Amino acid sequence: SGGANVGGLVGWNYGSTDTSYASGSVSGNWGVGGLVGSADHGCISNCHSTGSVAGGKAVGGLVGADWDASIHWSYSSGPVSGTEGVGGFVGWGGSSDCVACFWDTETSGQTASVGGTGKTTAEMQTASMFLDAGWDFVGETANGTEDIWWILEGQDYPRLWWELIREN
Repeated sequence: SGGANVGGLVGWNYGSTDTSYASGSVSGNWGVGGLVGSADHGCISNCHSTGSVAGGKAVGGLVGADWDASIHWSYSSGPVSGTEGVGGFVGWGGSSDCVACFWDTETSGQTASVGGTGKTTAEMQTASMFLDAGWDFVGETANGTEDIWWILEGQDYPRLWWELIREN
């Protein structure tokens, strides 16, 4: 928790955040995000956030305030609440470059976002939705061979490959 630029993992992102996630609750006044509080022209890829996000202005499930960052293959699924500039994925921003990004409209309580595409919980727990969007899953080669994501289809959201190792 804090005043401005508060994120579950990164407060202010200038550079690159890749294959990371945050699951804790985040709260603040401005620029509050489940993963990144404010993203400034950086790149966020293959990330997710699942914790609750609450704040005043510029509040988002993954990124609170987007200053023209690039966000790829990422999602958020936690509850999001705020007073102004609130979004299920990105709360506030000019021109977000979101590629194959999603948020859960049911669990977030949000139907709008500056970037990303809202999906139901059932859709968010279906591998084909992510595969069709170009996400690289373990065991498939059509979207790459880096094996970044895995999923227990119908039971959970996608997880990063190293989360599988950690859980076993």
